[in-house]
Amino acid sequence: MNKSILIVDDSPLIVEVVSKFLAGQGYRVFTASNGIEAIEKTFRELPDLILLDVMMPRMNGYQACRLLKADPETCNIPIIMLTVKDQASDKYWGIQTGADAYLSKDSVQSTLLKTMDELLVNKERVALPHSLIRESSSLNAIDVVSKVNDLLDKKLFEATVLYEMCTLVEKGIDDFPGIVEVVIGMLSKILEFKVAAIIVKEEHNVECFFKPNHPVSKQYLSKVREYIKKYLTEYGIDLSSDELITVLDKEMITDAVDVNEQQISYFAVPIKYADNLGGVIILAQSTVDKIPSKEEVFFRTVIKEGYVIIQNAWLYSRIRNLAITDSLTGIYNRGFFYAGLSKEFLRAARLNLPLTFLLLDIDFFKKINDTFGHLQGDDVLRKVAKILKNNIRVYDVLGRYGGEEFSIIMPEAKTGAGCGLAERIRQEIAQYNFGTENKALKCTISIGVSSCPDAEIKTIEDLVRKADNALYKAKAEGRNRVCTL
Repeated sequence: MNKSILIVDDSPLIVEVVSKFLAGQGYRVFTASNGIEAIEKTFRELPDLILLDVMMPRMNGYQACRLLKADPETCNIPIIMLTVKDQASDKYWGIQTGADAYLSKDSVQSTLLKTMDELLVNKERVALPHSLIRESSSLNAIDVVSKVNDLLDKKLFEATVLYEMCTLVEKGIDDFPGIVEVVIGMLSKILEFKVAAIIVKEEHNVECFFKPNHPVSKQYLSKVREYIKKYLTEYGIDLSSDELITVLDKEMITDAVDVNEQQISYFAVPIKYADNLGGVIILAQSTVDKIPSKEEVFFRTVIKEGYVIIQNAWLYSRIRNLAITDSLTGIYNRGFFYAGLSKEFLRAARLNLPLTFLLLDIDFFKKINDTFGHLQGDDVLRKVAKILKNNIRVYDVLGRYGGEEFSIIMPEAKTGAGCGLAERIRQEIAQYNFGTENKALKCTISIGVSSCPDAEIKTIEDLVRKADNALYKAKAEGRNRVCTL
């Protein structure tokens, strides 16, 4: 008998498209348009698997999933959350309700089918006698239960947020942007805001991080920045330098100005130690509505817990960066880079994925030092590192290999992609003026590229050696070129 799939979504178009696709794959499909209807049909039909949307009227996907997973008759039915809400925090809450998987609606068809197959194979359903299956007519009471459930959800959510905040404090923290995203994601579940500004301070060190929660214009962000500068001035903190400000999720910043951005209200929660300001979290929203006083205490408590987590992650990242970065260029040092290369090499071998390694060397660098001085030579190294950083992919790894040598790890990239990146870098460096308008300084770079899988590459040393030999070839052929073997 074909497996049965319940599709739950309030969009008729999505329901139709997904239904036709799964029916074409041999599944028996039936549908529901909201959480309550999903529960009714689940008890009546006992499907083999449920595709569940999150945002729906009457009862949302989180609530429906929690109810189904809490009932012994339905708890073994695999549930896939299928939604446009694909942030890490949304996925976290989906899994917390008991969902077996959380997929974006942007996922390719093959990903959905693979996930469904895995869940259907790995999760054994408990066979239920017909006498235990509820009649749909008895489920009208769910309308009443859902109202109570909404209230319970709110209290459960508050308790869960505070608990998870406290738990995060105790965990090892090694991903500062990731921690900020999780904390802001938690805050966005209880407060509506467009931008969160986190100001972390430790003695004389201070940094400000902007984290958009929704797409915002540059103009909006500028207004928020001016407010924060003015706010901090009252505490004797100067935030005029751009180097002290970092914007996370820059892709959410647009040029278009929304008419709803004209009015901005702020919810600021200062963190004080004695009479001194230890930090601030400021939430900016495009509304003049005030937060109800009865809920403000809870909000401030959660925000303060979130700040402690963020501050701990910030301090950890600063200490860690001192150990793993090159002091001159600010990129990874050789020790950390080589450790990362080792991990990626083993991962590529285990999963049969491509991996490309670039070894780069500034041509005639000694001549630059001899002609322009070592200070100018150091400046060239810093600028080359910046050019490399601006050209690599977000998940590529850049390191200073030693002296005037740099290296790049390109996970899941084939030789062609590596050579393409290398050529772009070579051209940009060759055209760049590393000196001044009055005294130009030009330099070039030679690049060796190696990739695996490759019959000649059995170890990480083989990968590095082949890139080094390719670099030597580039030097021998006249420099300022990209070579492979």
